[in-house]
Amino acid sequence: MTTLDLSADAAGAGTTATSRGSSALAVRRWFLVAAPVLAGLLAVVGAAADPAAGLADDTLYRLYAANPEPLQLKSLGLHWSYAFWIAPALLVAPYVRGKGVWLANITAFVGFAGMTTLPGLLFSDWYDSAIGQVYGVEGNLAVTEQMNQMWGVPVFTLPGIAGLLLALPLTAITLWRAGLVRWWALVSVLAGFAAFTFSNVMWWGCAIMTGCFAVFSVALARATAPR
Repeated sequence: MTTLDLSADAAGAGTTATSRGSSALAVRRWFLVAAPVLAGLLAVVGAAADPAAGLADDTLYRLYAANPEPLQLKSLGLHWSYAFWIAPALLVAPYVRGKGVWLANITAFVGFAGMTTLPGLLFSDWYDSAIGQVYGVEGNLAVTEQMNQMWGVPVFTLPGIAGLLLALPLTAITLWRAGLVRWWALVSVLAGFAAFTFSNVMWWGCAIMTGCFAVFSVALARATAPR
């Protein structure tokens, strides 16, 4: 009489499932670790392509209208930069246990608000370029003035700005509160943002930011390493 070794089959299936689960979790973890560096690199691409880097108002509108091709690269670069920039705030929560769990919830909410708002705002660059090409700078100024009268505009944009300002600092503070990173993780984030801001989003400032964010990625790798 032939018998089936079901226990061996079940053990093999369990091993395969565990292997697949471990691989999936590893990919998720390395996406989290790589996100700040990708944010920096894509910011460098966007800033380098920006035809009106560091400029504003009439000059910016004129250059956007005259240079739609590099402008599109600029907008796409910064769109994805901001997306990767905010992503860690959403992804870090499952790694926090005990101290910091409620702070992790707040961090994830700030990340949600920023992610659903800020990256999409870069699409407005293309409208600025198109309006300038069709109606000139006067058209840009008239549209901007009209939009400034709409109360919904700041309500829409402020969560995105808050996400950009707070997502990574809150991520670092949450992990520090949970005992998973040292003080230098927060310093690296703040230094990177300072370079980004005070350079007026020039490519060299974004390059410095990339280096600072890479330091934070090292902290993320250590904080999320399997124990």
